[in-house]
Order: sequence, then C-alpha cells, then structure tokens
Amino acid sequence: MKQYLFFFFFVVQMAFGQALFPYLQNPTPTSMIVNWKTSSDNETTVTYGTSETNLNVTFTGTTNIFSDTGYNNNYYYHTAKIANLQPNTKYYYKIKTGNRESAIYNFRTLPLPGQPVTANGKIRFLIMGDNQIKAEPRYDTLTLNAYKKLKEKFGPDSDPSDNVALTFMVGDQVDVGTLDHYENVHFKKNIKLSPYLPIQTTVGNHETYGSLGMNSYYAHFYIDEIKYKNISSGNENYYAQQAGNVLFISLSSEHTGSAQQTWLQQILNEANNDPTVDWIISLSHRPYQAEQYVGDISTWVRNNAVPLLTTSSKYLMHVGAHHHLYHRGQLKDTPNYQLISGGTAWDQYWGMSNEQDFDDVQKTLTDWTYQIVEVDVTNGKVNVESYSIGGVYHKKYNELVDSFHRYKNQPKPVKPSVTNTFSAPVTLPLTLNGSAFSTTNGELLNTTQFLISKAADFSVIEKEFYRDYEDWFGKDGNGTPDITKNVNAGVDITKATIASNSVTNGIYYVKVRYRDRNLEWSDWSDPKQFEVTGSVVSNPTFTLNKTEYAQNEPITATFTDGPGNQQDWVGIYKKGQTPASVTSQAYLYTNGQTAGTATFPNGIANKGQYFAGFFANNGYTEITPRKNFYVGPKVVLTTTADTYPVGGTVTVNFTNGPNLVKDWIGIYKMGQVPGPTPSIKWSYVTTPAGTLSFTGLPKGYYYAQYFLEDGYTAIGEKVFFKVGDIVTELWINKPVYTLGENITASWTDSPGIIKDWLGIYPQSITTPDDNFISYTYFDGITQGTKTMQGTALPTTPGNYYMVMFTNDSYTEVSNRVQFQVMGASLGTDEVKNSTEKNVILYPNPTKPGQPTFIKSDYPIEKIELLSASGELLYKSDNVQNQRFSLVNENLPKGVYFVKVHTRKLFTLKLIVQ
Repeated sequence: MKQYLFFFFFVVQMAFGQALFPYLQNPTPTSMIVNWKTSSDNETTVTYGTSETNLNVTFTGTTNIFSDTGYNNNYYYHTAKIANLQPNTKYYYKIKTGNRESAIYNFRTLPLPGQPVTANGKIRFLIMGDNQIKAEPRYDTLTLNAYKKLKEKFGPDSDPSDNVALTFMVGDQVDVGTLDHYENVHFKKNIKLSPYLPIQTTVGNHETYGSLGMNSYYAHFYIDEIKYKNISSGNENYYAQQAGNVLFISLSSEHTGSAQQTWLQQILNEANNDPTVDWIISLSHRPYQAEQYVGDISTWVRNNAVPLLTTSSKYLMHVGAHHHLYHRGQLKDTPNYQLISGGTAWDQYWGMSNEQDFDDVQKTLTDWTYQIVEVDVTNGKVNVESYSIGGVYHKKYNELVDSFHRYKNQPKPVKPSVTNTFSAPVTLPLTLNGSAFSTTNGELLNTTQFLISKAADFSVIEKEFYRDYEDWFGKDGNGTPDITKNVNAGVDITKATIASNSVTNGIYYVKVRYRDRNLEWSDWSDPKQFEVTGSVVSNPTFTLNKTEYAQNEPITATFTDGPGNQQDWVGIYKKGQTPASVTSQAYLYTNGQTAGTATFPNGIANKGQYFAGFFANNGYTEITPRKNFYVGPKVVLTTTADTYPVGGTVTVNFTNGPNLVKDWIGIYKMGQVPGPTPSIKWSYVTTPAGTLSFTGLPKGYYYAQYFLEDGYTAIGEKVFFKVGDIVTELWINKPVYTLGENITASWTDSPGIIKDWLGIYPQSITTPDDNFISYTYFDGITQGTKTMQGTALPTTPGNYYMVMFTNDSYTEVSNRVQFQVMGASLGTDEVKNSTEKNVILYPNPTKPGQPTFIKSDYPIEKIELLSASGELLYKSDNVQNQRFSLVNENLPKGVYFVKVHTRKLFTLKLIVQ
C-alpha cells in the first residue's frame, strides 16, 4: 500500500472558483490514472466515454490532503484510476470537484505489448527534462511549443493523444520537493499537454531537496504500481514500463547500488526473451557524459548500467538531463546513442564551467529542447527529432536542431582502405588517406576511426583519430555564449594527419573503419605498414592495466618503443627485491616486438606488494621505470555516519584488509595528497577487519584511506565524511559595494563537488530557495576565490548575503556573509539609507576635523567606522542613544563606511573631502 507521511483524510469544505486541469500518469492498455489538485472539497469524479458527446461512465476516486511547512494553500490531491478500458482506444473525459468541472479532454490507452498506435504502424513519445524554474515562463513555453509542433506535424484538428503515447520527463521537474513547486512548477507548467498525454517521471537530484524531499515525489506519483513481466523494483526510485514495442527503463542516478543493478539485470533478462520488445530506452537524471561541468555525470550509469544494457541487441539509447542544454553522442563500439535533454532550467552556456570536447559526443547545443521519438513498429525503425525554442539570448520557434535514427537489419558500410603507398620511409607530418565512403543503402558517413600502432596486432595504440563529420562544441568566437561552433566544419574526416614529432621513429601499422549515420561500423581496412624517420628518438613506455589485483587475477603489461630484441622481457618481483639477485615471481619474453602486451594469465598467488619491470636482451638493464602494484583482497572502508559533530568520535570500519605488517588507515582533509601532506590522524591496523576511532578532528571535509606497510601505497576506495554542520569558511573582500562593483568571494574547505555554488540573496530571504539574486558555480575548487561581476551582481541598493551550497542543492555548507550595496551617488547635505528612512548621516561629504552626526528614529546600539577595504577603524559599543557624533579629525580624504546597529543593521557611506 502506498504510504504518505504528510496527508490525512479530510472533511468537506466550501468550494472556491478554481480551474481544474487534469494530470495523467501510469498508462497501460487497460487503465489510466487521472490526478488533479484543488484548494478544497473532497469530491473526485471522472466522467468518460468513447464519444465526446456521450460521457456515459462515471468513476469516483479518492482524495488526500497534503500539508507542507510554510505552504499555506490547501492541497487536495485527487486520484482516479480508471480501469477496464480497451487497448489503444481514445477516451473523452472531464473531471469534477464540487460545483467545478473541467473542459472535456481526451487520452488514449496504450496498445497491447508489441503493437503500434497509429494505423500506419507508429508509436511516438515526447522526452523533456529539467523544469525547475517557477518565476519565468520557460518550461510552460517549451510544452506549449511541443503542443504546437504536434498540431503542425499531424494536423490542426488532431489531438496530442492521437499521435503521441506518453511523455517522459527526465528529472528535476521541481527545484525543491515542496508542495509549492509540485503545484506551480511541475503541474502548472504542464497543463497544455498533461490533460492529453500521461507523464512518466525520473528521479532527479532536485526531487530529493526541500522540506518534503522524496516524500513529496512518492505521494504525487504511483510508480510503485508499475511492473514489467511482473517484476517490480520494490520502490518508487526506478522502474521499467512497456509501451508498444518499446521498454523504458527509468533508472535513479540518485539511488545507485547493487540492488538497482540486480533489478536491472532481471529486467534485461526478461526483455531479451520478450518477442514484444524490439527497443529498450534507458533514462536517468544525471547523464552518461557531459562536455560542460565535466565530470558532473553518473559514474554508476556510465560504468555499470549502460555497459550492462549494451549487451542487449535491443538497446537503443540512454537519455539523461541535469545539464540544461541539448547533447547527443554515440557509444564508440556499440550502436547506441546517449542524449542530454536538459529542458529549460538554470542558464548553462559556454564559458560558465570547465569544458572538454569528448570523442563520444557529436554535438552540445546550449538550447532548450524537447524530442519527438517516432517508432515504426512494422519496419523496425526509430527516428528522433530534437526541437529548440532557443534560450535567454536568442529565441527560436520550434527549430529542428538535430535528427537521428536507428534502423534494424541494415547493411554496414563497405570496407574502406588506406590508399597511401609506402615505398620508402616517410618523414612527418604524414597525411593518411582513407578511401571514399561507400554503402549500399544510401546512408551517409558519420564517423571515421584511424588507429596507428607499433604492434602488428594493434594491441598497443600509439595514436587514434576518432572524428564525427560534425563536432558542435564551444562558443563561436563571433557570437554570444549560446552560439556553438562546429569544430569539424570543412574537415575531411577520411584523412588524418600525424603531426611532426608526435610519434617516434620506427615501424608503424595503420588501419581505418567508417561508421554510417545508422551507427553501423564497416569492417576494419587491411592494415598497412610504414616507417617513420627523422622524428624524435625512441621514448619507451611501460604500463600495467591495473594497480590492484586479486590473487591469481591475470596481469597485463603494455610496452612501446622497446629495443626489439628477441629476449627483451617483462618480469615480476616482490617489493624490495633486487632483480639480479633473486629469481622473479614470473617472466615473459617479448619475442622481438617493439610494442605489445605481456599477459600473466595466473597472476600472483600471494598477497603483498610487487613491481613489474621491462628488461633488455635477457639481462637486468631496465628499459623503463618500474610499475608497482598490489595483490590481495579489495579492502572496504565505511564510516558510521556521513557527518560527525565537532568533538565527536569518527568511527571507521574496515573489512577484507590484507593485514600486512604495519598497514594503516589515515585521515586527510579533502584535496590533500598523502605523502607530501601528513595525515591529520592515523592508526595501524592489526587485523583483516575491525574498527578504528578518531577524535579531535576540527570541522572540515575529510576522507579515510587504507595504506600498505607503513608507506603511502593506497588500496581500496576512499570513504568521505564531514565534521561539523557548517564547515566551509566564506568571506568577501568588502562589507559595502556600490552598484555594479565586482564582488570577490574567498573560501576554504568546500565540499569539492563540481556543482557547488555561491548564491546571493536579499537579507529578507531567511530560508534560501530559488529566489536568489544570482548563482555562481566555481568548478568545485575546495579552496579559492571567485569574482562575481555583471549579471551576478545585485541590481538595486540593499542588504544582501552570500552563502555556499553543495551539489546543486539548497543545502548550506558555509557561513552567511552579509554585505550592503549602495547607490552610485549620495546627497551632499543629509544622506539617507537607500532602503530605509530612519537613519541619517550628516553633513556628508564632510571635511577633516569636522564632526559627523548620526540620527536614528530608534536607539543606536553600536557604531562601527570602516575603511573602504573593510578594515575596522573605530567602534563604540553600547551607545543606547538616538544621536551620535563621530569626530573624524584624523581621517584622511577618502570614502568610509559607517555601520549603525539599531533595530537592524544600516551601512552608510561617508565621504571625507
């Protein structure tokens, strides 16, 4: 049974005049859930039928009342689950509460599994993400444009339900999980589509914030009812839902772990054997990849969920959000797309963050978009169109900014060739020429991949050229931050140039393959051999595939630019051993290869620390530096809490430790590097599993790590924790600013998360929310400074504060720093505070040696005189008078500030001429 933490059944109240707008969710072939919100009255009635003029069935649902701290509006949430409907059937309906009725709307039930919706064999879906903003008409504009586009594409007399089965929204539909935001951000901004199209949601990070957090999400949606093949996740954080021949798998990037992965494997096993499922689309709020705010992705989705999904031939794409833009890329070795459908939330443009152009992303556009996914059930085809409404700088009107497709059972491109003829050694630069792209089905070229290796089997790649025919990345030099540049404009991707001195002298091998826009790869070309001369001399390298191995796990060493002797060799020794003095643990010859791999299939049996070396010609001359590694169990550290009070005891549990002599656990502050920086606290471990306690830690962000044998070789994952509620120390360069003056903030001990941010608020906002003056990200730097300028500054005089938040939330992690912004100029005789009229300072400007008078309508508690840079020059406590005279005979000419503490703080500018 669905549990609610904040509602109770209520008595009937007086109805008020209020428009009723339905909200649909959880469609099946035989049912639909209809919801709506009112401010009063518990009547929940739906009348419906298959004809607009004959709503001949009446259904009575249930009503709950929700409450929320600080939200005074009654919130009557009506739910009617209409069952026993016919598949793929259009129903007309209206909702009724008291003396209010909605207009007549319509919805369509889903088709039977594996079946289309339309007569010509199609089923379609809308995808959108990141609503969040309440005050501006962004998301409602997006949904309005989607509504208009459906009318344009399918006819002015058509309804959205005639051509689209449902809408998937990819998280952050609210900025905080409050009733205010669910009513005014999620529901209100969707009323153009929500009466016609059921909306399915994905958990975003912002759904977890606010006074109610996920409890509000659980109460509004009925995800616990959704099953696929009778498999339920057992919670409302993630679920799988079939619509036609498409299986949607909505993952939670906020609730990752083994339980979700086990459930995902169960779903995938069933889908692979289900003849009614042709396509699988996965969704999560945090994306697979991102070219802005680099690293702000879900590593669980990228490293665990998607690799599992790609094992299925039915898998089509992953859709994320979180970044407020549009992005489309392809996985390099499997025919799968990965998208960001970032909606219309907080501005995210070029130049605002750390950025990187990734091979697996074809375009990043800072546009507000939605997608129409069209599945041709009969012919095994999917076409996706992405439409843009622009953004802050440029408006667009349903402009098609991207389209792509995936068709089953299509031929791959013709195998290409490298057309260069290498009759003699070559000097760099060298342009490698691929043959012309060719295919038998009319597809166009999308991607080329050249590989260059010194190993004939390409086991070691010296250089790779992986390029799409277009690469939309970064700000166009002549445009505003929302104009993206096509980096590959005019580039012939069938050619690749090896730059001068970019590889060493020697023998190389090259091969190429082509990918079409249906994501089919050609076969690799036949390799060609060439020799480079006149370049840089040999630069041998030697690496291991890992630094930690389980006992008897295979170990692979990779070498390049070796001497090429038949008896060059790779050997493994225990830490501290001298190769010439003892027998190696294991060894392999390279058999004359200058580049390649050496794999020890049985690894090492005994736990401990080892090193691998690359040796020349059956001797002990080491060609490259050694590589250290560890063999043994994977140690696991945990703490008993995420946050500890100052003065409390931090408890670190460890399991599965190797328990070597003088293994130890150290505590470090966030960002500190063990070795060059001493640990804050440390203790030896003497058992494979146990508990260590650490006391006396000052406030801060910390991590604990396991180290081997009294050294700094770390194994296992770090465990992070915090000491103290407010950890980060934040300060600004001045207490008072004039309008338009830059504000520089400095801090220490921030959490170090890429979307930590600084917010500026009026002092009247006591509980921070989306009513900020500005927000500024700073790339997750744990200690540093950031200068706010331009649009990040207050635009009106007044009293403000700055505070730091973590991880794109409204969770404060720093002290609040108060400051005042003054107008650009002040009067010459008597100056009044710009926002209050009960404190005056006169005469002003004044001269050295003249007194300055302060008059207040309320008793003055304290006076402070500060320099323009914020240095305290004078202070008088316990004034307890409504007047005060300040003698400034020792003040040189300049600008000063007087802080007057009365019923509130006033900061006035004083000019000494």
